[in-house]
Amino acid sequence: MPNPNTRCANTFIDALIAAGLKHVCLAPGSRHTPLVLALARHRGEIGLYSHLDERSAAFFALGLALGADEPAAVVCTSGSAAANVFPAIVEARQSRLPLIVLTADRPHELRASGANQTIDQIKLYGDYADYFYDAPLPEADAPAVAMRNLRTLAARAFATAKNQQGVVHINFPFRKPFEPTEDDALEIDRSPPALFSAPPASGSAELAALLTDDLLNRRGIIYFGHGSCRSESERARMRRWAAKLSAVSGYPILAEFTSNMRAANTVGAYECVMTSAALNCAQVEVLIRFGAPPLGKPMQDFLADTELAYHIYCSRAGEWADDSHRVTHHLTVNPASVDAREWDGLGRLTPPTTNWREQWLHADRLARQVVAQAIDKGAYFDGAVLYDVVDLMPARGALFAGNSLPVRHLDQFGQPRGEPVMAYANRGASGIDGNVSTALGIGAARRGKPLVAVLGDITLYHDMNGLLAIKRCDVPLTIVLLNNGGGGIFQRLPIREFEPEFSDYFLTAHSLDFAHAAALYGLKYVRADDRASFRAAFGASLLGKASTVIEVRTDAAVDLRRRNELMAAARQKLNAMIA
Repeated sequence: MPNPNTRCANTFIDALIAAGLKHVCLAPGSRHTPLVLALARHRGEIGLYSHLDERSAAFFALGLALGADEPAAVVCTSGSAAANVFPAIVEARQSRLPLIVLTADRPHELRASGANQTIDQIKLYGDYADYFYDAPLPEADAPAVAMRNLRTLAARAFATAKNQQGVVHINFPFRKPFEPTEDDALEIDRSPPALFSAPPASGSAELAALLTDDLLNRRGIIYFGHGSCRSESERARMRRWAAKLSAVSGYPILAEFTSNMRAANTVGAYECVMTSAALNCAQVEVLIRFGAPPLGKPMQDFLADTELAYHIYCSRAGEWADDSHRVTHHLTVNPASVDAREWDGLGRLTPPTTNWREQWLHADRLARQVVAQAIDKGAYFDGAVLYDVVDLMPARGALFAGNSLPVRHLDQFGQPRGEPVMAYANRGASGIDGNVSTALGIGAARRGKPLVAVLGDITLYHDMNGLLAIKRCDVPLTIVLLNNGGGGIFQRLPIREFEPEFSDYFLTAHSLDFAHAAALYGLKYVRADDRASFRAAFGASLLGKASTVIEVRTDAAVDLRRRNELMAAARQKLNAMIA
């Protein structure tokens, strides 16, 4: 007699793959056996990535979704396994990444019964899941409509994740036995399930309508925050479109590094420029903003303290991202559909000044010159490491910046490049969990392209089990480890003045030797604490085939002083512009 679990799982999985799913992460267990075996039938047709724990699997899937710019799935067994997926779901929901979560569950008679390994999985992830469905218990004599429901469910799951850039959770109850019988030789059904049309291509018609004389006769800026572009194709379209918008409006473009919009004609040193006297930010009346809320404090303070005539936020999927609650116009602009020709025929009629944008660009060039000269001549520090990483990255490479200090150093010291790299970070919830696994998922989605992750010591420690996927899933990786002894980010907070509490409870000091961690996972290890040795080790790792951990040991307090000195020197240079 056929196993109804097998029939149910095969029907759903076949339809999900026919709908377009290409990437799935798995973790071991028992109750999800029907789903795993249904996926195994498609081995070689889709990417199947096996992990030893659910948390790493989920963050790896998140990286796949981010790197491939399409839905990825994670499959796990019941109980606390499903709970371990939650941190990645939080990040996916906050970042608007398409993630499909398939959890196995106990049958209804075992729920709320005290049965071992049984928890309440109904809407386990709450509002972090954009769509939840508790699948029906498989039946031996299920009617045809029940099987059609499974195919439709798969199509809806994929379409929701893709079109809404969100999280979908499908919960599957299974009774024993989980393994197939001899009667379960079912052919793969490759016929497409229900087809869902994509949402209307969202361009910039609404934004164009706002470019009236009233707006264009005011001083403004265009700001691209984290995640504005997630693929090379999005970046190519958005850069042409934004350059034309800048020309039409006369507004400078300010770009965070992980927006993937930083280029020679954009302002990257905006932190220096905005905190200097070179440009009077009080004159800004218009802000056109994209991506996540700002990373840098100067822009955060500007948004919190400034009442603008126009604060136009352009979301990618309808999300709200305005923690200052000052947005005046909320639009949806899909980076994949913008076209520079939309701005033809538009432009300033009576601009208040002819050199507003040029002043910003000139100030940016001066600030970058000061930083480059100071790094060439001064003591090496963690910000200089990020400067060199960006300088040495090969074309088309992927650069993942860990949360805490690395992503901030990347933004402050990462210079624009002629051959751009794709920069990524988990800035949805901004946590340090799962950063290794996310980076590896990005690498798996971008096979054949160099992958570099710059991580702090606590961030690496937090996801060391994710290192197993380097060899298990065959994803080469260069890790640049900035080891400041733990908790360096907290040197920037007022709590640093309170001793001994600061040292005891905030610095998270440790004596970990990461050479042992590298050896445990079969990785090459190099210690490089000065600029010459780092550049040599980093270049050799990019040319070689061995995954490598390059550790740079730094002093967080010294690094903070060095960073502040560079910023002060740049501001002094800019202030001289108006002297």
